[in-house]
Amino acid sequence: MSSEHTDVYANHPDEYYPGIRQRSRPGEAPKEEIYDKTKDAYGNIVTDKPSNRAILSSQRRRLEHESKLKAQQLKKQEQQRRASAKQSSDWTIRNILPILLFLPLLSLFLTQSFSFGLSPYFLPPLRRYWNEFPLNPFKIQLRTFTPQELLMYDGLREDRPVYLAVDGVVFDVSANRRIYGKGGSYNMMAGRDASRAFTTGCFETHLTHDTRGLNDDEQAALTHWKSFFLNHEKYHKIGYVLNPPLTEQDRIPEPCRVAEPESGSQGQHAPGEAAAKRGRHKPGPVQ
Repeated sequence: MSSEHTDVYANHPDEYYPGIRQRSRPGEAPKEEIYDKTKDAYGNIVTDKPSNRAILSSQRRRLEHESKLKAQQLKKQEQQRRASAKQSSDWTIRNILPILLFLPLLSLFLTQSFSFGLSPYFLPPLRRYWNEFPLNPFKIQLRTFTPQELLMYDGLREDRPVYLAVDGVVFDVSANRRIYGKGGSYNMMAGRDASRAFTTGCFETHLTHDTRGLNDDEQAALTHWKSFFLNHEKYHKIGYVLNPPLTEQDRIPEPCRVAEPESGSQGQHAPGEAAAKRGRHKPGPVQ
């Protein structure tokens, strides 16, 4: 037989004998049935002939079974992970809870308060954040006042709350009506934005929102008073006042305080100014 014959679909002349079956290419033999191509479970292209169908079906069943086993294994691992995390969380709570219960008692013993005396510093910011939190059902709806509207809450009427403004921010100070209400020592500050008087102590001529010309110390005092009212446990921010804009034609209020004599005697000061400079959290006169 010649080694040059490589076409397996054709008979070689040396192989010819009477009655030999003639070879043919797929699909070319008489009455030969043609089957569609398909992919087995591993992506190989095969024919969909009956002899292959059983193998293809077996492959699919085997892969489905392996997939189910893998899914069950992953589910079991996830359950074990969750159980381990829950056990770890329970252990942490059991160990931390006694400490959390002991700390307030220790604070009460050492400082006569349950928070080591820190509540005046962290509770007001938390309360202010909660009062303005969008999901709070009791959220304070901030209002905008004109100076005329704010004047209606000057503390002279018992049936209305007492409001005052510092640097454009309006606060409800009704909790201390004896100080800011009718006859109170600081009633002149109610119903208006008297930011300048808060820093200069000039309660007769500086009851205005005009803070032009204030020095650095006076500006720092204004910042202190605004922070004081924002963080006070009894006062609440309720809105803003639309102060009229100032122009060059508006004169800056004249200073009313005389220079301090060299003998050391003090001039007139704003309410609690000395306490503010010493860094006290709550100056006495406006509690």
